[in-house]
Amino acid sequence: MRIIVTSDLHYNIARSKRPTRALAEKICRIGGDVLVFAGDTTGGPASRFEEAFGLFEGFKGPRLAIAGNHDIWVTGGDDSLHRYENELRDICSQNDVHYLDAEPFYADDAAIVGNMGWYDFSFRPARLQIPLRYYQAKVAPGAAERLGGYQHLEPADDVPRNALEVTTRWMDGERVNLALSDVAFTHKLAETFRRHLAEASERSERICAIVHHVPFAELVPHSILPNWEFATAFHGSELFGEIILDFPKVRRVFCGHIHKEMRCRRGLFEATSIGSTYKEKAYEIFDL
Repeated sequence: MRIIVTSDLHYNIARSKRPTRALAEKICRIGGDVLVFAGDTTGGPASRFEEAFGLFEGFKGPRLAIAGNHDIWVTGGDDSLHRYENELRDICSQNDVHYLDAEPFYADDAAIVGNMGWYDFSFRPARLQIPLRYYQAKVAPGAAERLGGYQHLEPADDVPRNALEVTTRWMDGERVNLALSDVAFTHKLAETFRRHLAEASERSERICAIVHHVPFAELVPHSILPNWEFATAFHGSELFGEIILDFPKVRRVFCGHIHKEMRCRRGLFEATSIGSTYKEKAYEIFDL
């Protein structure tokens, strides 16, 4: 089974439209047995997903998708969990796309198991010495000081002076509306991921695991720039990697999210971050 995986099309963003259209033409021309969208396909109303998925209608095989964090951004007090569990499933169904977050995909003796994943701050950078509460609020100390409204993060006795030079924030804090903590959400999704992998292991001989967020620390890109390094806390969770390693039938692992191509080996399989950026779209082809 020849599988094509792409990620982070961000088709709702102007500078991503032309490269996504070019990618779609190329993938449909190359062809394959299965096409997987590994999260952050687009955002906003269902019509945007319809347009993005529609670019790939020329692909002859099944099309599969997982959610990304941008896919569950909401406005006006809407519920991101409802969007993740219900709206995106319905959008995929209406566009003849298999929603992997809801159930694995099976073909012959192979399976593809997918999950958005999330972050529990297990990848937060120790060298910045920023207290956990800032990551939980998704705002760096310098940004909290500049923006105001973050008095609950003080007192600042435990915040190093150089941490005030970190002035970024993670926009999930503004756009994702969950009634549970990030750690609780991570564990909720991880339980589903484990259940789907167990089910697939019973039914199949070979598994490809696809997670939007990063499952292994080796795939986290680090930077000497503090603002970029702050963001690594939101790249993923080591919990998903631990779960994958519990299932020896997994042959390949893919993720997206970080907009940088990264690779590592774990046991008998290779794990790959696809590497699409806003202006350049990437894909991987492999046989399962």
